[in-house]
Amino acid sequence: MPANKRLHPSAAGEGGVNREAHRAAAGEPQVVRPHERASGMTRKYIAPGTQLAFRLSKRERDLVIEKAFLDPEVEQALHHAQAAGSKLVARLTLDDIDDLLGCVAAEANHCDDGKIQRVLDAVCDRLGALLDGFSDEVAPTKTASPSFPPKPRFTAKQGQYLAFIDAYTKVHRQAPAEADLQQYFRVTPPAVHTMVVTLDRLGLIERTPGRPRSIRLRIPAAELPALA
Repeated sequence: MPANKRLHPSAAGEGGVNREAHRAAAGEPQVVRPHERASGMTRKYIAPGTQLAFRLSKRERDLVIEKAFLDPEVEQALHHAQAAGSKLVARLTLDDIDDLLGCVAAEANHCDDGKIQRVLDAVCDRLGALLDGFSDEVAPTKTASPSFPPKPRFTAKQGQYLAFIDAYTKVHRQAPAEADLQQYFRVTPPAVHTMVVTLDRLGLIERTPGRPRSIRLRIPAAELPALA
């Protein structure tokens, strides 16, 4: 584990970044983004680092760059998107797509302009479909014992979040808060919350909404990768 990354507990609970919980407490309608719907798709294996083609219009690309707080590498990939007919094609890895989805979803949740929100929602929907359709983790072999359920499929980045949750829980005897995940992985609060929502949707973790430090793994620790 790098020296500059430690499993420090945080005084902030999960609710500190759960914006939908704040909406509910304020009596506002909760927003469910298209990419947060459950999916029964079978995910196709691709090698780690493989770039996928993400198609979007020039207006979508420009709005995402203007409105969302993007990782510099992801923003550069969008700037370098190639024209293909009436669309642009950006080449993104699964980790890039995961980061982009978190940033765009966060902006969509706080957008006051209905037209812009619908454009960002459409981008989220297509990004979520790519994450649901592909995995860079090796699928379980057919020779596995039928008495055990197949291993869950998750991306390399999702595996690191799961490994951190497991390690943190063992060290501190309590689950991490979303703020702890944010501090360790050095990402924005919306990106962490989107990851937690995704892991919950995929059945890899379980949590109690509104209750801090309630994240629990739903897969055996033996199936987790080493924490980088």
